[in-house]
Amino acid sequence: MKKFYIIVNPDRDEGLKTAGQVEDFLRGKGCSVKTHVSDKREDDRYTNEEAIPEDTECILVIGGDGTLIQAASDIADLDIPMLGINMGHMGYLTDVERDDLIPSLEAMIEDRYTEDERMMIDGHIMDKDDEILSGRALNDVVVHRDGDMKVVNYDVYVNGRFLKTYRADGIIVSTPTGSTAYSLSAGGPIVEPVSKLFIITPICPHTLNSRSVVLSADDEIYISTGDEFTAVTYDGHKKGRIPTGGGVRIQRSDKITRIIRVHDDSFLKVLHNKFKDSV
Repeated sequence: MKKFYIIVNPDRDEGLKTAGQVEDFLRGKGCSVKTHVSDKREDDRYTNEEAIPEDTECILVIGGDGTLIQAASDIADLDIPMLGINMGHMGYLTDVERDDLIPSLEAMIEDRYTEDERMMIDGHIMDKDDEILSGRALNDVVVHRDGDMKVVNYDVYVNGRFLKTYRADGIIVSTPTGSTAYSLSAGGPIVEPVSKLFIITPICPHTLNSRSVVLSADDEIYISTGDEFTAVTYDGHKKGRIPTGGGVRIQRSDKITRIIRVHDDSFLKVLHNKFKDSV
């Protein structure tokens, strides 16, 4: 690889020191580099896909897991692999730590890496048969109350057949990548991130026997509620309300996120360290 585009979260990379180090090293190796410094106040995005050169071979994301997740949605249509450079706490998605930066960049230039293909999901907010808003997510689509603190009944359908009514604060529909995010905090299972499946996890269910449900990635999920103050978020962003009598249709996206790995044991190593730190 010789052609790179860098997305930087300035809140994580103070003074853009790491971005400067990456730029200097890559240019010193004869690579072409273009850098975009994120300002999420502009349209709630980390970058503009139209600004990325067509011949870009890799996008380097300097920040944390949250930066990479949002960037993945921003550039999903371009199908360019991404490498996360971690500037925060130990994450599940960012493969490179600061003390391993230069060897990792050398591995990229020498094509010594592997790629993970991560499934994404699309959520379509429906007013009966009419779509009023859609969004794409790498981690999860969450249906939740958006008003007074009260319990809501969520009717969940799979492939048009009724599955269950959850009486809860919300419902998380996550990808395997999202299994280590909000879904995990709500009691959902940890899933190998390159798997192809959905996880449905209720948020604070008001029952003693509610558990996560794991479904095929080929299934279509529909969630409805009679509550007029119910909202949908995509990876924690792009919030929209479900109209009374409507719902959200969730399905596997035809887009994927390609995540580069320079360490073969990345996910298992992070998982091991997470378990160790929790003891």
